[in-house]
Amino acid sequence: MTEFLQLQVKNEDKTINLSFNNDILSFEKKKNFKGTNKPISIPARNILSVTLNDSRIIINALVPKDKLKLKLKTYSFELNDESAAQTWKDTVNLAAYKDTKKAKHLKVFINPIGGSGKANKIFNKIAKPIFDAANCTYDITLTEHSNHAKEIANKLDLKPYDAIVSASGDGIIHEIVNGLLSRPDALETDIPIGVIPAGTGNALSICLLGNDYGNSVPHATLNIIKGVPMKIDVCSITQDEERYFAFMSLNYGIMADGDISTDHLRWMKDSRFVLGTIQALLENRNYDCELAMKVVEDNIERIRQEYNNVYNSSPSSITDIQDKPRTLVNKYGTVNDSNPIKEWTKLDGDGYFFFAVKRDKISKTKVINILQAFNDASHINMKEVNYYKVEAFRLTPKNKENGYISIDGEKAPFKPFQVEVLPKIINIISVNGKYST
Repeated sequence: MTEFLQLQVKNEDKTINLSFNNDILSFEKKKNFKGTNKPISIPARNILSVTLNDSRIIINALVPKDKLKLKLKTYSFELNDESAAQTWKDTVNLAAYKDTKKAKHLKVFINPIGGSGKANKIFNKIAKPIFDAANCTYDITLTEHSNHAKEIANKLDLKPYDAIVSASGDGIIHEIVNGLLSRPDALETDIPIGVIPAGTGNALSICLLGNDYGNSVPHATLNIIKGVPMKIDVCSITQDEERYFAFMSLNYGIMADGDISTDHLRWMKDSRFVLGTIQALLENRNYDCELAMKVVEDNIERIRQEYNNVYNSSPSSITDIQDKPRTLVNKYGTVNDSNPIKEWTKLDGDGYFFFAVKRDKISKTKVINILQAFNDASHINMKEVNYYKVEAFRLTPKNKENGYISIDGEKAPFKPFQVEVLPKIINIISVNGKYST
């Protein structure tokens, strides 16, 4: 919290005060030709830069356009006292960047076919001007083929960069994560990943910023500029002799069908998932599987309470949790090992949803109801849903002919796979060190 600071400047022919108090910048700006004044109030987090140039003070900020939108604005005022303005500018800039570094240098990956081919335009038209106003610099790569971002992230000299930014959907983030975790120096690499929602699927951005702001490019760009790193768990996945890493989701059953089988319909956005799900239900597809799990907790109330305790902890407590030693070693081996799963909890049946529920003669109507409940997580309270907190699991499809497995929304081979949680491995840029509620 800053002390009260006031600077007199000229707005056209009128002297006004720029006030900075309790991390809020406020002043009055002429609204229209009639000369009526409009009060302006900007929180320090939304201030991108304050500079002095040619006897003027220039303020770049993101201001509300309406309840849910932000707009880049530049305010320029004539100075009365340059010495006082220098002190005021330095104090405001210090408060605006008290939790993060100014003028970040970013490595940006843009998938030019992401977001129905609009990702490059979204970055250049919306995100780039905001980065420029915050004096950020960047190196941009337009991805040219599948796994291009993974290949670059795996060999990139990370020292010059403050963050890696994905301007696309979740697929490019998946590539970046796998590239970083496949490096020889993976455990020494702490570079955070920032997300600009410019794809058809922007799940991580929504998790970070919430449903209201998760698809907002200005909010996401501001988060990259002002946010703080947050270490997150990833899943280590083995299939045959291959190893992958997932930061978001692993789907089998109708969830994977609804996603992967409609990949050619991405232009339909969320509607394609509904279409794919209905098609799978009508065809009565076979999702028989064997599932073995290393269960940590199976009581939903205890899971919920533990989550709330951690989420509501002080920042210092969260930091203590995040600073535990990291490892990329699979504690429970791979999908090819038989010993680890002997003592695990076994489920055998129709894995309609993975990994939210094991189907036991659920009606198609109930399946649709459970899917709809995913939006507010109320599915975990349904009696048809078994919810587990696990360290690891192995899933073996009984139907070996065809089907879909989805890793972070990307199609994976339809084969048995084993998954293990690796705690606090990757850094993501978050608002305050937590996911959105």
